[in-house]
Order: sequence, then structure tokens, then C-alpha cells
Amino acid sequence: MKINKKRFAIAILLIAILVLTGCTANQKAIFDASMKMQKVNSIQQHMTLSMELKGTGLDPMIQEQVDQVAAMLNDTKIELNLKTKTNEKQTMVQSQADMNFSMPGLEMKMPLWIDMDLTGDQPKFLEIIQMPLMAKASLPPEYMSKEYMVMDLANTSSSELAPMDMTKLMDFSVNFQTKWTDFLMSYADRFNPGLEVVSVPVQDPSIQKYAIHLDDKAFKALLSYTVNNFAQDKEAQGFLNDYFQAVLDLSGGASSFEGALDAEEMFGDSESSAEALSQFNAILDSLQDVTLVGESGIQLTYTISDGYITQTEGSFDLQIDLAQMAGLLNIPSEDEELTEISGVLNFLISYKEENSNINQPLDIQIPELSTENSFDYFEFMEASLSALEKVGVGVEEVIQEPAPEPGPEPVPPAASSSEESVAAASAPTDYTVQPGDTLATIALNHYGSYEQHAGIYQANLAAFKKNGNRLDAGMVLTLPAEGLLAPLPAENVKQVYTVKAGDTLGSIAKQIYGDSSLYTKIYEANQERLKSPNLIFEGQKLIIPN
Repeated sequence: MKINKKRFAIAILLIAILVLTGCTANQKAIFDASMKMQKVNSIQQHMTLSMELKGTGLDPMIQEQVDQVAAMLNDTKIELNLKTKTNEKQTMVQSQADMNFSMPGLEMKMPLWIDMDLTGDQPKFLEIIQMPLMAKASLPPEYMSKEYMVMDLANTSSSELAPMDMTKLMDFSVNFQTKWTDFLMSYADRFNPGLEVVSVPVQDPSIQKYAIHLDDKAFKALLSYTVNNFAQDKEAQGFLNDYFQAVLDLSGGASSFEGALDAEEMFGDSESSAEALSQFNAILDSLQDVTLVGESGIQLTYTISDGYITQTEGSFDLQIDLAQMAGLLNIPSEDEELTEISGVLNFLISYKEENSNINQPLDIQIPELSTENSFDYFEFMEASLSALEKVGVGVEEVIQEPAPEPGPEPVPPAASSSEESVAAASAPTDYTVQPGDTLATIALNHYGSYEQHAGIYQANLAAFKKNGNRLDAGMVLTLPAEGLLAPLPAENVKQVYTVKAGDTLGSIAKQIYGDSSLYTKIYEANQERLKSPNLIFEGQKLIIPN
């Protein structure tokens, strides 16, 4: 288990920004409530996240690309319902999370569970994920019928996790929580960046509400104060060193920290530490004339009831001024081959979290697992790597080698009449598997979505068993009639295009017609197969009309 110390340090700095808010009365109220939340034994949380991308004053070609991304991103919603309960020492934890992800033309639900018990002789540490249909569609056939993917962290032969001692993990879990709380309580007394926290009037006297607003200047000042104060604090250095040493001992040796930095190198008194801090401050100075936070700024609100944080809301307006960034990076704007760099990108992230049923009984149902309905993630990965090694393919080749560029494909023969086309779509059809096919792409191109992949597998179960549960080029599959799309038409068709990674309808239209605005022409020709003009998938076949 490789631990990246830089990332942990950054996480601590972010916590300092959002939690350690100094020593004024309003700041202390938020801090005390945050500390009280660390000690809850059960909680139910509902969280939502949305995004909004906007570009103004951009080059027309860039503006068009931004608008296409924004059309999909701005309607994307992420929702998480979470229930967690634990014992006082937090050595027994059960958690259930229902995550919903929706965007134009696509909705994905992914429930997951954590079941941890480190108190007995046989520790248990399970992470269980109910596989979404889209994810199942990309699995090898023998795994596609499995409902759950299980990560059994207490019983694994994984070379990275095997050295972990679960008894030490239990001690670490208990002791670090106490040390973390003690450190925060002590450090808060020395952390006062002058952050303004405003009390918001509410009608209910049992509820307190506080708001924080940061513009670009205030955000940079807070970031500078936080990094410099934390980096020069002796207790903070000692805490980080203790933490990293504990993780090192837990992970079974120094090899687990390949490429990571010592805490002393980042925050100690060494010359390298001082140089790193100096470099950070130099970078921050160079950003003083570059806008990072837009007009809406960073806005955070905390609602406190009975000493607990019952609701938080926030929005982050991140801004990139292309002309400012070009000046910072010394990109020439007068080069004849470059158009003038101008325009502004704004990316707004909004979230809301509601906490309820604090320290109340919660019902969490952990799924019953069997070999029929689940598979082990680590066994799956080892089997996949073993299969690659048998055919002489290294992991690096699989990850790095680009797929061959697809050329124009022959247009399928036209049906003799519209009646024949409808009939073809209402009866089972034989399909010969082509090189590069997966059940996912076959389902996508013949039914318009991934969801039918399981039906194709079940309809050809005998053929798959005979072939060792492999999908090989040349196999003949029977495609079930229900939901089967009519064959691609041949009239008024320029070519059949296979979508590549990174494609959009706009980029395809630009490539074929020389005008990205003609993406609507491609969408209209493929409406039966596309749920949205902003949602296409790698391997999907599209009609390109004349």
C-alpha cells in the first residue's frame, strides 16, 4: 500500500482551511462542532454535488468546444446517501452508501458497503460494491452475472496489502484518532488567519448558522497564511513525522514509500524544507495578478444544532483568465501561427450536506455474499494479469499502446423495403464477432445501450461455456429480438464511423464536414441510437449522412 506523503500533507492543509478557523467566538463555534462530529457513533448523511462550466470571450472554435462540454456537465448531478454506525473505539464500523450519478442520457447507481470488525482474532475488513450495469458490461463474460465486487482487505494475497498486520491496524485506528483530535485542539490555538465568520440570523434560537465568504484576494491570503503557519509549526512537524512513521510500520517497510518525501523534508528546519517553502511563496507571489477565484468567490455556510453540524453548503467559483495565464507562462500572443489568447473560463462547484439521526439507531443491511453472486477484486485482478502474461502481453502494453486508428467502414447493405427493416429488428439475428468487439460494444451498437449485454450473454451461454467463457473474433452470436435495432440504413450515408476515445459529435463533424456546427446533422441521423447529442461512447458506430 503506497502512501503519498505530499497528498496527505495537502489534505491536512485543506482541513486547516475549512475547519481550523482561529479563535474568535464564531470561528470557535464551528471548530468545536467539527470536533464533536468526530465522536459520533452513528449518522445519516445526504450529499449533493453539481457543476457549472461557462466560457466567455473565447475564440469561436474553443467556445464551441466549451459549450459542448458545458451542455453535458451543467446537467450532471451527483447524489450520495450515507449511513454509518460504529462502536466507541471505532474498531467496528458498518456503512452503507447509495451513490447516484446522472447526466444527459445516462444515469448510474452504485450502492456500496463497508463492514469492518477489528476486535476479534479473525479481523474483518470488507468493501462491497454493487456493480452498475455499465461496469458489468465491460467485464469478462464469466463475471458479468455477478452482482457484487468484494475487496477483502483482511484476507488477501495482494503483495501490497499482505504485510499489513490487522492488530496493528486496529491500534493505529484507535490511537491515531485520539492523537489527531489532540493535535487539532492544540494547533487551533495557534492558528488565527483573521478569517471573517459571519453569524447568520435564524428564527430558531436553538440553531446557529455561520457564513464564510472569500474573494480571490482573501483566498490567496488564507492559503499563504495556512501553508506558512503549518510548515513552521514544531508540533505540526512532529505530528506528521509520527503519522508517517506509524503508517510505515503498519505497511511493513520502507519499500511502501517509494518516491515519497519525509515530513522533515517538507516541513522541517532543513535547508530543502526552507527552499521548498520559499518556492511555494514565489509561486504564490507570481499568481497575485492572476485571478483564481471568480466574482461569486468561495462561499461556505455551517448550520449547528445541539453542538453538531447538521448542514453545510458551499460553492467554489474557480476562474481561468486565458490572457493572464498566457502572460504568466510567457506564451507569445503575437506569434503569426497563434491567434490572440483571450477569454475566461468559470467552473462553479456547488455542494450541500445534511446530517441527521446523529447517535440514533440505524439499520444497515450488509448483502449476503456467495460465489454465485460475487467475485473478489484481488482474485479478478490476478486472474486478468495471469491471462495477459500467458498471451505475452505486459500491463504496460495494455495501458500505453494506442488502439489502431479506425478507417471508413463499408456501409451495410440496404434493406429492400421498410417492412424488411422492421422485420429484421423484431426477430433474433446472428452476428459474427469482429476483432476488438466486447459484449458492451455489441450491445451498444445493436440495442442502443449497454444494458442488453447480459441478455446477449444468456442467449449464447452454451457457446460461451464451450469457448471457455471467452469472446473471440469469429464467434457467431444470436442477438435476442427484444429491443434489437433495425440495421443501419444505406441511403444518404457517407460512411459508418466508429467513435474513438475523446470524440464528440462536434469533433467528428469538424473532421468529416469541416464544420463542427453540423454535429446536429449526425445526431438527427442517429437519434434511434443516441440518447443525447452530448453522450457518445468509444466503439459506437454512427451513421455519417451525405
